[in-house]
Amino acid sequence: MKGVLNMKNMRKFLAIGTALGSTIIAIHGAHAQDAGGAAQTAAPEETSEIVVTARGRSEALQNVPISVSSFGAKDIQDAGIERPADFIGLTPNVSIAETQQPGVAFITVRGISQVRNGESPVAVVVDGVLQTVSNQFNSELFDLQQIEVLKGPQGALYGRNAIAGAIVITTREPSNDFFGSGTIGFGNGGQHKAQGGVSGPIVQDKLFGSLSGSFKSRDGYLKNIFLNNKVDSLRDSAIRGRVIYAASDDLKVDYRASYNRTSSGAIYFKRNNVVAATGAYQFYPSLRSTASRPGSPDDYGPPLNSNVDGTALRKLFSTSLKVDLETSIGTLTSTSSYDWVSELTLGDASPYTSAVQTTQTSGFKWHAKSTELRLTSSNDQAFRYIVGGYYLDLDRKSDRANGIDTGAGVVLPGYNPAVSVNPSTNNTKDTNHQKSYAVFGQLNYDLTDQLELSGALRYDHDKRNSLNTGKIRDAGSLPTYNPVGTPGTFRKATFDAWQPKATIRYKIDTGTSIYASYSKGFRSGGFNQDGVRAVALRLNPASLVTDDYKKEISTSYEAGWKAQFLNRAVTINGAAFYTRFSNSQYFVFIPEASAQIITNIDKATMKGFEVDFNVRPVKSWEIYGNAGYTDATIKKYSASPASIGKTMPYVPKFGYNLGTQYTIPVTDDRTLTARVDMHHKGRQFWETLNTAGARSAFDLYDARLSFGAADGKWRVTAWTKNAFDKKYNAEFVAGGFTYPAEPRTFGLDVDFRF
Repeated sequence: MKGVLNMKNMRKFLAIGTALGSTIIAIHGAHAQDAGGAAQTAAPEETSEIVVTARGRSEALQNVPISVSSFGAKDIQDAGIERPADFIGLTPNVSIAETQQPGVAFITVRGISQVRNGESPVAVVVDGVLQTVSNQFNSELFDLQQIEVLKGPQGALYGRNAIAGAIVITTREPSNDFFGSGTIGFGNGGQHKAQGGVSGPIVQDKLFGSLSGSFKSRDGYLKNIFLNNKVDSLRDSAIRGRVIYAASDDLKVDYRASYNRTSSGAIYFKRNNVVAATGAYQFYPSLRSTASRPGSPDDYGPPLNSNVDGTALRKLFSTSLKVDLETSIGTLTSTSSYDWVSELTLGDASPYTSAVQTTQTSGFKWHAKSTELRLTSSNDQAFRYIVGGYYLDLDRKSDRANGIDTGAGVVLPGYNPAVSVNPSTNNTKDTNHQKSYAVFGQLNYDLTDQLELSGALRYDHDKRNSLNTGKIRDAGSLPTYNPVGTPGTFRKATFDAWQPKATIRYKIDTGTSIYASYSKGFRSGGFNQDGVRAVALRLNPASLVTDDYKKEISTSYEAGWKAQFLNRAVTINGAAFYTRFSNSQYFVFIPEASAQIITNIDKATMKGFEVDFNVRPVKSWEIYGNAGYTDATIKKYSASPASIGKTMPYVPKFGYNLGTQYTIPVTDDRTLTARVDMHHKGRQFWETLNTAGARSAFDLYDARLSFGAADGKWRVTAWTKNAFDKKYNAEFVAGGFTYPAEPRTFGLDVDFRF
């Protein structure tokens, strides 16, 4: 198997470890007598049990028959987790492509991917409330208690879009105990950040509250050589408030509200197409490609040189009310939420060069209301159940346009008449409405103290409609202006599915178990831009592109084990899976018409495994790692028969993470902690024919060195990500479109608690 840890990788890994560890070794030697060498050879103390809520109730991680990666509050701080990409990078068989602008990211779990303009393949739950818009997910993370990543279909319990898994995020819950924390930091690229939060009692034993916020800004790292500025600037601010009212021993009310505003650089794509005869870049002919495979996903491409400075603005508002009532038959929970998301993006269009050609704008707005009612039985009984219902009402408005670049940049979004600064050449604008209903149930029964059977079933019914509200051509339009589709066209469709799950688990002892499961997953279908089929047929009369796309269905089989030894000092968990996938959604871009299309790959299979381990030779030393392998193969694709037998796009073949963290006392009340992580990113294709080739496997290295109080009241951390400044493409789109990944970053953070 390719991608094993070779000697070159090991040397890099050890180089960072040595650089960070040399200080510790010296200090450790000076304090060895005081510390007592016996502490380093004695058996490690028992570590605390990890508790998760993966199955809708609190359970020990080692007893849950699901492949789960869990990150507690200490893990989040030790690893420097600030965005979803940080914990995804530490999770086997899960990857993310961050592209286009902050907030846009495409997540892949066990070969099932999110596509541009599509919905996520994972359900995201924050404090027991399901996120309704996928663009909410990729935001700054702060004041968190725990993150859980569940792999494999979880739709039976988590519902819509949990076809590949679920991510459960828990923020710090206010209580009678006052708590405060904060972080200030700075780094390269003009990076500054400040985060903080306070929580505690408002009325002792009755009313509790928390308030937290985050601010982050940077000038950027990537330079546009034509405009002589950085393209990836960022200014992000967020605030979150939470109030919990303990009305009685049986009634608890939990209200949460948050707001986030992000302004940033955006759409800094480039084209790495190469002229075979000269070896020069087609859209930057003064430079020859030096890549080993010119024009491939490995080719970093020419320098950024667009004549338009791309910008983006995203606003998120979310509020929810959760009520728990304890009854004689279980906990009755009512959850209601409202989400509002707005995104506006302005920038250059293909081929993204200094030439004055075309511009693009896109605007999206979502309004979503949801409610869920569920009944959860007590944990302390052999027969346990969860039953409930869910309702979602979602509106989405989109407005995209391409215009003539007159040299003044992008001034106005959407359609613009001929006499404007950015006269439009096309416009796609629509209003979409969605109503979803679901009922679900889960049963768990302990046949013995060791053997548990569980079953779950969910039915989803999804009604969608779409109205083309694009601007018709009139006397004020450019003669070349063409609306995509026919303004006024109305479409509607219904998608539904049953999602069953059956599991058997055998618990060998308190920390060791084996399990097997069968499950089905569902992701709803939807509508492409009205008229894209006509565009595709004009370019290719044999095209099978349609104005809508089908629902996805996955059928998965999984077997796994969980094992702990030596007072939880050693943990080794693993799972193997096989998935049959029908109508996989896949993104296609037609640059000639700026058409963004979702099609369906008829059939595909995914098979693979993942394993993770954590070893604590002594209390202060932790060695951890994981590996994931996914073989994702196209079995049928009517729109492209030549793709049959090829590897599914956006799916890394094999990846792994290795890391270690070591803490020693400097004095009685001061500690020094060093941490180093290696991330091996597996070989990955980006289009179904695999003709562009794969982005080759590569390694990234992160490191952290912290000095602080032994009781955790404060600490100062020097950190770096992508320590060796690996240059690679975060995304490659067929046609030679590449998006550069973030280069090496580094900085200094000060954390404090009170």
